[in-house]
Amino acid sequence: MTLKWYQKVCLESLWACLFLLSHTPRFFRYHMLKPFIASILILVGYRKKVITRNLGKSFPEKNHAEIKTLRRRNYQFLAEVIVDTISLVGASEERKQKAVNWINAQEIRENTDGKDWIAMGGHYGCWEYLPLWSMMQPSNTFMSVYHPLKSIVFEHFYQRIRKVSENIVQIPMRNAIPHYLRNRNKGMILGLLSDQSPHLREDTHWFKFMNQDTAFIDGAENIALKYKLPIYFAHTTKIAPGRYEVRLNQLYDGKEAVAPHEITGRYARMLESMIKECPELWMWSHNRWKHTPEKQTRLFGKSTLTDTD
Repeated sequence: MTLKWYQKVCLESLWACLFLLSHTPRFFRYHMLKPFIASILILVGYRKKVITRNLGKSFPEKNHAEIKTLRRRNYQFLAEVIVDTISLVGASEERKQKAVNWINAQEIRENTDGKDWIAMGGHYGCWEYLPLWSMMQPSNTFMSVYHPLKSIVFEHFYQRIRKVSENIVQIPMRNAIPHYLRNRNKGMILGLLSDQSPHLREDTHWFKFMNQDTAFIDGAENIALKYKLPIYFAHTTKIAPGRYEVRLNQLYDGKEAVAPHEITGRYARMLESMIKECPELWMWSHNRWKHTPEKQTRLFGKSTLTDTD
């Protein structure tokens, strides 16, 4: 969608301001700006009820004080993601490369160069860094799948930030499959974050995840099975403010015969294991459990609550 003149002014003004912040010393961004942003989030109580409820249900063994500590750390993490995103504005190639250490990059390139495959991650750590993989594999096209924003100014802003390399294409989720079909077998990487709440359907399947019955977006499994694509899960570890290590672990080889929902179940288990390593690094502010099997039963007369182990 084309921007109107005043929207262009807003976009360029926002970009200019954040460009200046991006080029301030690292110490200022992570030891002064980050605490300031975190204090604002805490002061306004940003999605406090949602975060508290999600943490409480996911960790019933923790008392009120422990949940409060986790919530405070999560606010600090959200502030750091904001700083990480700002740091991508006009970032140099050197800064982008320093942001992520891809532990098994050579192995993945040897297995996938020139081939189609799926990269799955979650809103854990700075998820805006995951498309930086495109710099490591220029022989492939990285298709970054995203949910469009309501604000056209911020839509264009994030599109500009996420264009971290020339071999990235950004595709709205509704257009992802048609775009892939037009470009399949050309070395396409489908970058998918599948940990947000999906649309509730009659056949929605449920998994035990973080102590709760949870539905997952199953697009990656459907595409992988139909087109025999391998899937790699981005296991992320924070090593310093704004710095991560990522290992791409094979979740599905593209050939194995699997039971229905098995691939999505593997994703859920890998994601849960990663979250439990450092819970504050996940996006607890998302209303992840707004759908339930009971709601499915009310709407459709039945529930597919079959995977509860």
